[in-house]
Amino acid sequence: MEQELYYKIWFIGVNVNEKIKISILDKGYDICSIYHMDEFDLINLGMNIYEAKKFVELKKDDKIYKIIDFIKDNDIKLVLYNELEYPNKLKYIHDPPVGLFIKGNLVDFEKSIAIVGSRKASNYGLTVAYKFSKDLSNYGVKIISGLAKGIDTAAHLGCLDAGGITVGILGSGFKHIYPSSNKELIDRIIKEGCIITEFLPDVKPFPQNFPRRNRIISGLADYVLVVEATERSGSLITARLALEQGKDVFAIPGNIFSQTSVGTNNLIKDGAKLISNIEDILVEFGISLKDKDFIGYNELELYIINILRVGAATVEEIVEKSNMSTSEVLSVLGKLECKGVIKRGFGNYVMLNDN
Repeated sequence: MEQELYYKIWFIGVNVNEKIKISILDKGYDICSIYHMDEFDLINLGMNIYEAKKFVELKKDDKIYKIIDFIKDNDIKLVLYNELEYPNKLKYIHDPPVGLFIKGNLVDFEKSIAIVGSRKASNYGLTVAYKFSKDLSNYGVKIISGLAKGIDTAAHLGCLDAGGITVGILGSGFKHIYPSSNKELIDRIIKEGCIITEFLPDVKPFPQNFPRRNRIISGLADYVLVVEATERSGSLITARLALEQGKDVFAIPGNIFSQTSVGTNNLIKDGAKLISNIEDILVEFGISLKDKDFIGYNELELYIINILRVGAATVEEIVEKSNMSTSEVLSVLGKLECKGVIKRGFGNYVMLNDN
């Protein structure tokens, strides 16, 4: 297993065009076979001599073992483009990442939306991002964003506070979490969702990394919602990439006198769908506000329902995930059981009732 991980890190670390690596994997070669090829073999795969030399020379790099130690110590998984766990949606974007470093629980990305926007957001923008994310999570929609300050953070928090699943995409390696103030947020995310980056652990958050991160954000999502953006906001890159990937882009209208809304208002003028309430988005997923599953439930009940959507859990696990007291959890579970929403299983497990 460690040897295979060595081969994977070696392959990702070779400094050649990513399309060359994707092409090799598309030809069906496994990573072990590629590692043991010499320069002549690699040239026969379509590389030039300089590219082939880079593959061979990196085999002597002792830093790979340090990366392996870091990955294992931090429970990080590395998934390559040709592996079954690699998100299928990313295979169809223009420039798919060769590999993904993943911390947490890799989810399926069905029924997901990217919520993005300005780092220097207004109170209006932060409120909208938080509320829309929270409300969408209550309907089982997964939230994807970029872990930046401002709109991204508000979107992640709204989802977490609803007990939903959110995925954060880094523009750096795991040794350089950016911004560092979001380390606590990341700890919350990985309990149910995950953090993803294509960058090796040592890579710092250089400005050129973020457009690359943005293509993953849009690539994993069904839709992209831009909450608030200046005229040159990085979130507009995400919107453009989404359109190139064939995704619909939504935008929240803003104050015409506010610089933080120029970008979103322009998106609407250019054809993005204007979003003024949650139903505007739910209809795209084929979900109705009158969905019977949500009638008559209060916020705490919805929170626990969302926890149990992931799978059965013990009372202790629900307490830990919800930050509620044991007595509060037991009270809510009692009400849900009376409503026929949940049922008790073996070993103190609680699960949603399928009937």
